Amino acid sequence: MKRILLVGGGSGGHVYPLVAVANALQKKAQQAGVSIELMALGEGKFLKRAATEAGLKFKLVVSGKMRRYASAFNLLDIFKLPVSFVQSLWHLYWFMPDAVFAKGGHASLMPAVAAKIFAIPLYIHETDSIPGQVNKFLGGLADKIFVSFPSSAKYFNAVKTVVTGNPVRSEIASGNRNAALEFFKLDSSKKTIFVFGGSQGAKVLNGLIMSSLLALTADYQIIHQCGEGNYSDMDVEIKRLTEEKANTLGEAIRKNYRLFAFLNANEMAFAYAAADIIISRAGGSIFEMAMTGKPSIITPLEDSASDHQRQNAVEFSNYGAVIIEEQNLTTHILLNELQNILKPDNYAALSQKIKQFAVPDAADRIAIELLKF
Repeated sequence: MKRILLVGGGSGGHVYPLVAVANALQKKAQQAGVSIELMALGEGKFLKRAATEAGLKFKLVVSGKMRRYASAFNLLDIFKLPVSFVQSLWHLYWFMPDAVFAKGGHASLMPAVAAKIFAIPLYIHETDSIPGQVNKFLGGLADKIFVSFPSSAKYFNAVKTVVTGNPVRSEIASGNRNAALEFFKLDSSKKTIFVFGGSQGAKVLNGLIMSSLLALTADYQIIHQCGEGNYSDMDVEIKRLTEEKANTLGEAIRKNYRLFAFLNANEMAFAYAAADIIISRAGGSIFEMAMTGKPSIITPLEDSASDHQRQNAVEFSNYGAVIIEEQNLTTHILLNELQNILKPDNYAALSQKIKQFAVPDAADRIAIELLKF
């Protein structure tokens, strides 16, 4: 029996790759005739939700986040670190894994340190082109380091670093378009745009869609994941718009716009399948977008740590993704980009190019390494 602990939490970008690796581990272990036991450890509702959906045993720990700006929460979070450390020691002692795979982010810090205290092999993964502070620190402790971008390998020990790509849940690109359109009650003869700002939503993208909604729904169908923290206000505004506008405009919104707080794995697969174009941030979701082969418009977060989202966006744009910076997010520019992408010759070329950015076997590559110990 081999036990592997999967560590992460906070945002979906630190959680869903853990699910992809867990699925790959189970598959590879079964193929090799090896018995394994998996457990997830980390922080937050996304870990709990994703682990529950995947049928993965999990435990939660608190974690302290040191922000890059002055905040009273920094002082409070300092006191969370020792609590997280004790919790991590406790869970690792009772589970006693043969290996720990940490996805980075503040939720990974203390479990990874605890792993080294118990002399458990530590593997880490970096999603972004510029590593976060936690992974830069853990890189010195890790036995092996996996990275998504070749350009991020230079931040780590070359002997320990392997370029694997970013693990993506296989079901993400497996949705059936007709079933997806039926699920969302959309028209197969119209072009569909899927908008989301990562697992927590993005207020800038939400604002763009709201200000452009009348123009967009005149010609397109919209699937919009706005984030649970933004849903109530947006739902109220959509209802107001629908009721206030003339019959034809209100009907266009009702008919062509679908608003969601959050989409689970199956719903995300349907959203990707239904979409002709995807609009999103430039976090880990760009690897999912590439798997679908759908032309994409990305808006990097302006104040992301070390400006990593802008660098992610540049890397993705080399494979056909269209970048619109936040200051250029206007209805006019968005509509022009949509029309340009949807020109038949452009669309086919962009789709083929974006697929080349994907690394479909990233989770398998990592699973194989984890099962070598």
